[in-house]
Amino acid sequence: MAVWQFDFNVVPKEKSFIAEKICSEDILSWKQENIPSVEIDFLEKQTSWTKDIIQYGKEDETCIQILYEDENLEEISCRLDLRSLSKKMLKEILDYVEKIGGMIFYEEKVYSPKLDEIIELMKSSNANKFCQNPINYFEELSNG
Repeated sequence: MAVWQFDFNVVPKEKSFIAEKICSEDILSWKQENIPSVEIDFLEKQTSWTKDIIQYGKEDETCIQILYEDENLEEISCRLDLRSLSKKMLKEILDYVEKIGGMIFYEEKVYSPKLDEIIELMKSSNANKFCQNPINYFEELSNG
């Protein structure tokens, strides 16, 4: 993940209601979940570094990565490039999350894929702090 990326996982909606009671690894898993077939036509399909990941978008920009384990859907992750993310692209990604019955899992908490809520999360993220003022971001890091 690049410092300018807002990184989160997409988790099954059913698991989000019990997120406090199960470990992160179990929350992330889509095993035994019925996911509707929804085409990702808003990001270009890319070649991944492994055959187990289907990747849409470039890894150092905005992308969605779908991880398969033994040909079964295991995990969905998303990286948003805050240097160039448009509101239209964000809406398309959140619509995709909604259509597959997913929720946003960010910093050990679950959020609904609502535009205003995710924008607020992005505003307070380290990725946004870096994009707003890279020098100040690194100065704050070095000062602890």
